[in-house]
Amino acid sequence: MNKTRRSSLVRRSAAPVVAVLAALAVPGLAACGSSSKQSATPVTVFSLSADPARDIPVTVPGHRVVLTAAQLRTALDSLFSNHVKLIAALMHEVGAGSSDTGAAAHALAANTQSLTDAIAVIYGIPAARAFAQLWEQHTQFFIDYAQATRGHDGAAKKEALSRLRDYQNDFGNFVSTATANGVGLLAVTNLLRGHVQDLTRYIDADVGGHTADAAQILVQAVAHIRVIAHAMGDAIIAQHLNTVTP
Repeated sequence: MNKTRRSSLVRRSAAPVVAVLAALAVPGLAACGSSSKQSATPVTVFSLSADPARDIPVTVPGHRVVLTAAQLRTALDSLFSNHVKLIAALMHEVGAGSSDTGAAAHALAANTQSLTDAIAVIYGIPAARAFAQLWEQHTQFFIDYAQATRGHDGAAKKEALSRLRDYQNDFGNFVSTATANGVGLLAVTNLLRGHVQDLTRYIDADVGGHTADAAQILVQAVAHIRVIAHAMGDAIIAQHLNTVTP
């Protein structure tokens, strides 16, 4: 996203900022218990044909949004951390063969929408749409990996990993472009590689019955995703955008 693209991005009213900061809790996580019943069909969290920005309000021309640096850091840290907890909860449900993954899937989808809203506040609707499409895809790939792990399907696991590796490159390009290389492509790709390794190792351990190992990996996964959140926050703040102020 070059300077011309950034300058044309949508500026929105301050109301979504409040909505983003109000969505920092982790809804539904406590309700995600496991079940011994095996789900007969793959779990789908998102309809990738839907417009992820369909519910974001249209632009108010000339209206400037002010999001403080502190609000931005808090929002990104919490939303990214919650993403890891929620995706792990749903992966656990899928890996355990639960027949009722609705609550976990709903909580994860709500977190994704909050992240999309946050990107829209900062960069506008076009960037939010691009973000959400990438984010939703990688989330689904993690679920596919958990499903394959549950079924001991090596080919499906390999396919899900291949798609997650492609995502690392695609999302790395998105972040480095959006932040004007404030987060370098190599750096963000390496961070995303760690994110993928954390969650795939988590579900491998979880399905394998290594509960203590899985719990420790999840703690590490949350710590690692916070590094990504902090890097993105610092890079966004350094851009001196109209939407983010000290």
